[in-house]
Amino acid sequence: MPEFVLRYKRGCAAQADQIALAVQAEAAKAFGMEVVFETKVLGKNSGLSTFCVTGWVTDNEDKLQQKVVFAQAEILATMQKLAYQDQSVECWWQRVKGKWGGAEGLLTR
Repeated sequence: MPEFVLRYKRGCAAQADQIALAVQAEAAKAFGMEVVFETKVLGKNSGLSTFCVTGWVTDNEDKLQQKVVFAQAEILATMQKLAYQDQSVECWWQRVKGKWGGAEGLLTR
């Protein structure tokens, strides 16, 4: 792999870590809890955003709807500040009902 491509990949990975730390701080303010993020380096991303944050929150009683909307706006604004002009960002949050992992496995009777 050419050196300039490696430098670009390393730079993007460092930038992704910086964005993850900033997003973690915003999410902690919004939800009042520590949020853990995993940074993944994607392969070819033709047509996709340069940086994408996807989050899931358990919300069985629809209590977090306003917090999720607020957090999504704040996180997206933070990501836009940290990204360069030619980079695109996106932020998705999903409110999940039920138990985590409740849909895993097979049902046997």
